Amino acid sequence: MLAATTETERLVAWLRLPAIALIVAGHGLTHPNPNDRAFFAAIVVFAGWSAAVLAYVYMREVTVAFSVGAVAFDVVAITTLAVLSGGAFSQARLAYFLVPIAVCFRFRPALTAAAAASTVVAYILQGVLHPAASNPEAARFIAVQAGYLLWVGVAAVLLSYILATRTDRVAELAAVRQRLLADALSAEERERQTLAEQLHDHAIQNLLSVGHELQEAGDGIGHPALRRAESTLTETVNELREAMFELHPYVLEQAGLRAAIPAIGRRAARRGGFRLHCDVRYDGPHPQDRLLVSVARELLANAAEHASATEVSLRLVHQAGEVVLVVQDDGQGFDPTDLPDSLARGHIGLASHRMRVDSVGGRLEIDSALGRGTTAILHLPDF
Repeated sequence: MLAATTETERLVAWLRLPAIALIVAGHGLTHPNPNDRAFFAAIVVFAGWSAAVLAYVYMREVTVAFSVGAVAFDVVAITTLAVLSGGAFSQARLAYFLVPIAVCFRFRPALTAAAAASTVVAYILQGVLHPAASNPEAARFIAVQAGYLLWVGVAAVLLSYILATRTDRVAELAAVRQRLLADALSAEERERQTLAEQLHDHAIQNLLSVGHELQEAGDGIGHPALRRAESTLTETVNELREAMFELHPYVLEQAGLRAAIPAIGRRAARRGGFRLHCDVRYDGPHPQDRLLVSVARELLANAAEHASATEVSLRLVHQAGEVVLVVQDDGQGFDPTDLPDSLARGHIGLASHRMRVDSVGGRLEIDSALGRGTTAILHLPDF
């Protein structure tokens, strides 16, 4: 929400700059004004304010309260400039139209209506109280201009209503999608755990029993074929245990994230032949600890199978109200724009994990380039 507000406020901040230039260009165009010094002092203040806001919104995330305050200042500034350059007849009055147009993209209909109404009231008051109101055509002029402002204001409120309705609908659909995805992922996790338990309780136990039988037979006979069979059987059991760990890292449930993350890293390092640097400073538990483990496993598997990396760093920390997982390698890297093509070729691992992360309100950032290695950063809120 804050990110969307900030992005909108940045666009509005850029819109102020041409408005300032137009106000200056139109100053004194139809009604020469004796308050030039005060007018240009006010325009300098408004320009300084606009530049400060533009810089601020690119350095910090802004809140709705900040946006409301910015709108209030805009109305006051435009009113001041209009008073100092002709009142109701000032070319600066046209800047009032900027307010409802810019507001409808930032606020709900109620706030949009309040902002639009403030521009109409401000224009009428400054126009009526300004000395230029003594002009015979002033009353009619003020009424027509106020009508135009009201008309634009109503249009802005309607547009705000349409945008708010669509936003609510999109949010509703996104919430449904997240629930469905969470249910599907939970079902997948249960199936993986069930399969891992069945491998452990049945297949591996049966193979271990066969291994004992082969040992006993080998002690009595000592035939080379029995020793080869026993060796093959031991290797098969180890492979099944590796597969069982990949399906469901039981160490996660036994010892938590602090043990599970390094265990996954060591297995990937053995498979990929790289040196692992592991830094885990988070004990958990985390509501999405299985997702953390799954993403770490996927990223390390990519480093092992595709990156040709020699050095891989794995870091898990808790900072600023979120859990951050960083996997960085010095491998061959890739072009992130190729991800859609990889997905089309059936490489769905990274894409599916990104969807899983999005579904719980996190984000997965990938920074890579050919020949420059890859850095993947997972941010998960600390619920």
